[in-house]
This record gives sequence, C-alpha cells and structure tokens, in this order.
Amino acid sequence: MAETITTISPITNKGIIERKGLSDSELSDLASRSAEAFKTYKKTSLDERKKYIKKALDIITSKQDELAKEITEQMGRPIAYTAVEVKTAVARGEYLLKIADDALSDTPGEPQEGFKRFVRKVPLGPVLVLFPWNVSLAHVCRLVAPC
Repeated sequence: MAETITTISPITNKGIIERKGLSDSELSDLASRSAEAFKTYKKTSLDERKKYIKKALDIITSKQDELAKEITEQMGRPIAYTAVEVKTAVARGEYLLKIADDALSDTPGEPQEGFKRFVRKVPLGPVLVLFPWNVSLAHVCRLVAPC
C-alpha cells in the first residue's frame, strides 16, 4: 500500500503539499514502462530531443514566479534568490542545448589503415536520478538536459 508523502514548509512547519507515494507494484510497473518507452526514445534524433528540452525550458520560464514561490515554500530559501535560481536552471539547460551537437558527436579514434575508429555516444537505457530535497533546479536541469 502506498503512503501519503507530505512536504512540510520549513517556514511555517505546516504541510503544504501532499502526494500519494508509489506502491511496490507501481514502482515495478514504472521500471517496465520506462524500459518500454526507451525503445521509442532511442530512435528519436538528437534534434527532436533538443526540441523537447527547449519546450520544457520554455515552460519553466513561463512559470518562473510560480516555481520561485514553490522553492521558497518548500525549502525556505529567500524569495529574492529563487527567481534567479529558476533563471540559472534555464540558462544551464540552454547552454547544454547549445553544445549538445558537438558534445554528443562521434569522437574519432586513433587512425589505422583499413579501419575507421570512433566512439559513438548513444542512449543506453532509462536512468533513475535520486537527488536530495534541497537540490537546486539548476542542478536538476544539468542532469536531464539533453541526455
């Protein structure tokens, strides 16, 4: 049976968000669904993946004030800093999009007659990233954009 997870604000010491946790069977299903979804994802071009990330960054930008308020409520970080944190997350994501083509292109290997050696960077499978409650949005953006 799944438990309810309550986020308690360090500012008021009161619950501000409640979410239903996942049961053991839901967690197991999540892993198999992720593996199934990856079969399609790995065929998705880098340009298409970059479009998804750009759209996500646009959504984050459009919700900057809302996200800043949530960061303040959930972490107790002063509101004067949280809007900048959202902007920084978007800026890091945009930078990663900018360098993605070069960073993810084939890396040439040592030349040898009769061979074309290279290292190809391809998606290998689903990844679960667990991070502490107080990780910044900028760090999350760096972890996920673009994989």
